[in-house]
Amino acid sequence: MFLIFKFKSNPYVLFLMSLFLLLSVSCTKEKKDPPKSMEQIRKEKGVPVVVKTIEYSNFEKSLSFICKLSGIQEATASSMIGDNVQKIRFKIGDNVRQGQVVVEFPTSNPSIQYTQAKVAFENAEKLYNRMKELVQAGETSQLNFDNVETQYLVAKRNWESVRQMVNIEAPISGKIIEMFVKEGEYIDRGKPLFTVSQLHKMKAKIWVSESEIGYLKLGQPATLIFGNEEFTGKIAELGLAIDKYTKAFGVEVHFDNQKGKLKSGITTELKVRIYSNPRAIVVPSNLIQRSNGNAYVYVVEGDKAVLKEVKLGVKSDIDYEILSGLNPGDKLIIEGQGLLQDGVKVAIK
Repeated sequence: MFLIFKFKSNPYVLFLMSLFLLLSVSCTKEKKDPPKSMEQIRKEKGVPVVVKTIEYSNFEKSLSFICKLSGIQEATASSMIGDNVQKIRFKIGDNVRQGQVVVEFPTSNPSIQYTQAKVAFENAEKLYNRMKELVQAGETSQLNFDNVETQYLVAKRNWESVRQMVNIEAPISGKIIEMFVKEGEYIDRGKPLFTVSQLHKMKAKIWVSESEIGYLKLGQPATLIFGNEEFTGKIAELGLAIDKYTKAFGVEVHFDNQKGKLKSGITTELKVRIYSNPRAIVVPSNLIQRSNGNAYVYVVEGDKAVLKEVKLGVKSDIDYEILSGLNPGDKLIIEGQGLLQDGVKVAIK
């Protein structure tokens, strides 16, 4: 009794005991449950996913090729003799007519016998004109005239050939787009001198594989980008046989170039659209799941992920056209599908 009385009579001790009892009760009440696993959290709250509402969009499939542009007609004139360039009458960018002399070589080159050919032609021409008058007047026989005419035509062709060796003419009408020589420069025989191009219309040559040629037809539109501007042309020629060197079919596409924006020699990408559906349901190919030869995607219905079978149509580079299985308004899961199973609860982020 004495101990009890003494213990109770000490207020400080009583305070400490009361505090100890309170802390013991509080710690017992605040004891936390063990932390939940990620699987338990996903089961209760749902797997976080991102969705996209399905709607109609334009779907296209195109074939792409690398092409080099050139004028609808281009021709390069070459040297027929080895000599120094005597004169250049036109420069790059000038328009020329077919037959105009563009580059001149000296007439003194001994290998062409320019003077001899000229004199021979002039003499043959005089004799021819004289014999024509005589035969018309009945003063010589037709046989004599025919022999002189033959000599005249031979001399004329020889003279024209010699002239063309020293006076290099434009092979076609158009614009000079390349000049490979300078005045005074020595040029070997057979070397290119200049190129003339008709630039009002351009052509692009592409090579198409066996699997692609069936998609193309004459008049089919094709596009290319140059200078941040899109140009549309049409297929003008389709190869009917595989080229033995490229192992592909040659196809030519023509582009109108009245404004001169397209340039000869540029290399760019050319696309031919082979399929188009302006009201298509489109799904990125990476969202397609496959099983037993069938295709599936995940959609959200209520708060569940549902694996829906879809029928695939045409495939572009990164997308599939969906022919059936999805409808506008469906919520397609585009992120988080790697953690899903059919019927799993989901939470849309």
